[in-house]
Amino acid sequence: MATEPKFVAKGVIPATLIAVDQDDAIDQKTSIKHLRDVAATDRLSAITVNGHASEIHACSFAEQQELLALSLAEVGDRLPLVNGVYADGSHAAVDVARMAATEGASALLVFPPNSMSMGGQLRPDMALRHFAMIAEATDLPLILFQ
Repeated sequence: MATEPKFVAKGVIPATLIAVDQDDAIDQKTSIKHLRDVAATDRLSAITVNGHASEIHACSFAEQQELLALSLAEVGDRLPLVNGVYADGSHAAVDVARMAATEGASALLVFPPNSMSMGGQLRPDMALRHFAMIAEATDLPLILFQ
């Protein structure tokens, strides 16, 4: 891609869905059709892939990379893509963030680790360290999912 569209954190940034087949594998054709339909909407600021709406918690690292690569190939020259970062641990989240940056994502939507829902909120330093590790691993803008 010669020039990537610039990400600006404002306006409408819809999150896309993924389709799966009867074997629970990603249905690329249907997923890309959905992405195309969403991208055809006027005045979007960006599109989120690998987010909560696409059940990212159930996708492997390889599937997340596949979805991002497919999405970038389809609409990445027209719209910035925000890639979700969902992982149970900070080190795994860093791996996803680095992959997204390498692939060409424009920004990251960072989810808190599951430990934050099991008493972790009593230790705010845990959340701060989680997000800091991701911020230290990439120069991409971060959107924190709450």
